Amino acid sequence: MPIKNRSLASQLIFLILTSVAIIFLTASIYSYNASEEGIIRRASENARHLSHETVFRIEAILRGVEKIPLNLAATLEHLPWQEQNLVPLLQTAVSNNKELFGLGIGFEPYGHNPKSLYFCPYVFRSDDQLQVRMLGGESYRYFYLDWYQIPRELGRPLWSEPYFGAGNVIESTYSVPFYRERGGRREIAGVVSADISLMWLKDIVSAVKIYETGYAFLISQNGMFLTYPEQRLIMRESIFGLAEARNDPKMREVGRDMIHGGEGFVPIPKSLTGKRSWLYYAPLPATGWSLGVVFREAELFADAQRLLRRSAAVAVLGLGILAAVIIVISRRITRPLRLLARKTADIAHGDFTATVPETGAREIAHLAGSFNRMGRELTDYMEKRDFIRDTFGRYVTPEVVKRLLESKEALEMGGETREVSLLISDLRGFTALTSDIKPQDIITFLNRYLGKMIEILMDYRAIIDEILGDGILAFFGAPEPLEDHPRRAVACALAMQAAMGDLNRINQADGLPHLEMGIAVNTGTVVVGNIGSERRSKYSVVGSHVNFASRIESFALGGQVLISASTYERVKELVEVGDVLHAEMKGIPGKATLYEVCAIGAPYNIRLQARRSALVQLASPINIHLHHIREKVVIRSNQEMQLTHLSETGAQVISAGDLVEWEDVRLHLFEPDGTPIPGKIYGKVTRVQPGADGSLTATIRFTSVSPETCRIIHRVVNEAAAE
Repeated sequence: MPIKNRSLASQLIFLILTSVAIIFLTASIYSYNASEEGIIRRASENARHLSHETVFRIEAILRGVEKIPLNLAATLEHLPWQEQNLVPLLQTAVSNNKELFGLGIGFEPYGHNPKSLYFCPYVFRSDDQLQVRMLGGESYRYFYLDWYQIPRELGRPLWSEPYFGAGNVIESTYSVPFYRERGGRREIAGVVSADISLMWLKDIVSAVKIYETGYAFLISQNGMFLTYPEQRLIMRESIFGLAEARNDPKMREVGRDMIHGGEGFVPIPKSLTGKRSWLYYAPLPATGWSLGVVFREAELFADAQRLLRRSAAVAVLGLGILAAVIIVISRRITRPLRLLARKTADIAHGDFTATVPETGAREIAHLAGSFNRMGRELTDYMEKRDFIRDTFGRYVTPEVVKRLLESKEALEMGGETREVSLLISDLRGFTALTSDIKPQDIITFLNRYLGKMIEILMDYRAIIDEILGDGILAFFGAPEPLEDHPRRAVACALAMQAAMGDLNRINQADGLPHLEMGIAVNTGTVVVGNIGSERRSKYSVVGSHVNFASRIESFALGGQVLISASTYERVKELVEVGDVLHAEMKGIPGKATLYEVCAIGAPYNIRLQARRSALVQLASPINIHLHHIREKVVIRSNQEMQLTHLSETGAQVISAGDLVEWEDVRLHLFEPDGTPIPGKIYGKVTRVQPGADGSLTATIRFTSVSPETCRIIHRVVNEAAAE
């Protein structure tokens, strides 16, 4: 059963015990983590001292070995040497230094004797005896081997990568190049090499003990294991090969740092040790090798984990005692609450007169008093709500009704500053189109249009401010704030334009005119609220941005959605734009930039159907009479012109008179013999270009076309396109 459905006592026990448990768990985790950090710091320090001590012991032996070939090379450079003196010199050095397995001097080809390609005396131990061997020959061309070639090319002493020598003993060679002066130039003379057995390394490294199961290991400068608890890995596997076999990038990363002389203390995965562990590694500067010391994590944190288990046992005991105390307290609280619950059920069934005694603890008495006041206020509220809902539900939007029901302040006069998106729509030439229609048919015609538009506006959560004939003013973003109000407004405008196609098909079937609608959208800060007087008010918007939206609407052609720059900035990543207009408007300083929106993306996915707007040149121009219109009133008439290009949405005319961009006009078409063609065309001049002969070429976008004229235009355009 969910906790919210359980009794109060159960909820108190659950919530309090859960809170205490979380607090204890958090404190325990913090304490444990702090202990871990301290343990890791101490372990790191201990590992560092232990590693450095072990490295120092190994380095001391290796440094002692290095001095022998270094001194011998210096002797060969500064003192004259004879062939008969070299072997005794080598025997003395090997005899006096037990760490050495062998010592040799390899000379450059023909460097000792111009007639001899090879000369490399080598003294070594064999069965506790010193043996002498002259190295060099076709089967052993020593000056091409690593122990000779690498230090010769690098020009510095170098420890070789460990290898298996005689008797399957791990050895390493320290090689030192020596030089001689010839003709004022310092030239390479040869290489002194000292071989040592590395078996003593195993004893030194295995002597490193860390807790019960910790251990140390040594890798070469190429990552090869020189010592390791598992004998099978020694000189047969590298740390990189092991990382590859176990697909462990962490081990590979640690291995790279070790062979590059790095030092650190890091956690290592199970793939190296079989259990979670920590590794401290430090370099051996003399050889480029690296020493690793491994700590098992379980042993490292054993004390901290024991402390955590004991603390957990104490916490469980304390939580049990706390649960018993909570049960006693909760029973004293739940008795009056059960009575309150029964009375609440009475109110739920409509009995607002139900009351409870205002006695008991102060909080319970206060709750009982609040309950009784609630019953009284509910009675008043229900009466007021029913009145408001029934009276105003048909005159204002549901959002405004909800606001009136929820707050007394909503009925007060005044407003607030709010950013909203304004939408203004208007039918093009509606008055002229309906001049010959019966009044009752006009109402049916208009209600069909408004019914569809209002339905779309409500779907997009618009507040309808005003309906003036065929014009609509609506806004988005108040009274309920909508963060996406610019997007909603643009999507709503596109949906309204998209719905005009279905409306016109129905109108055509009923013999009614074809309708064209222009829509403008603007986003800005306005004052929104109750405007009017105590006797008559409305929830509306006022401000300069309302006027600006109205100006934009006057530039919107039939079937077009124009938005302001402020709206475009909020929706530009979502919309597709057609024409961009720069228009001068009354009362607006400078030119305003307006954007024609053709489509909007997800989640709305609305695209307006493309119209056949490409102008087709006519074989014979059509004579027309043009009437200039301002504020829906004809101000000048009967200006004769010729229509040279035509489309279903516009035309191009040649005029000897004056035309102004963005002015409204009305066209009458005439047959070649001067007979008037029935019907009227309303449009807006969108472009004017002066001709060389003083005439004007004007582009007109149709805003309203009578049905009979629409059929004629369709026929003429098709015939012109076919030619």
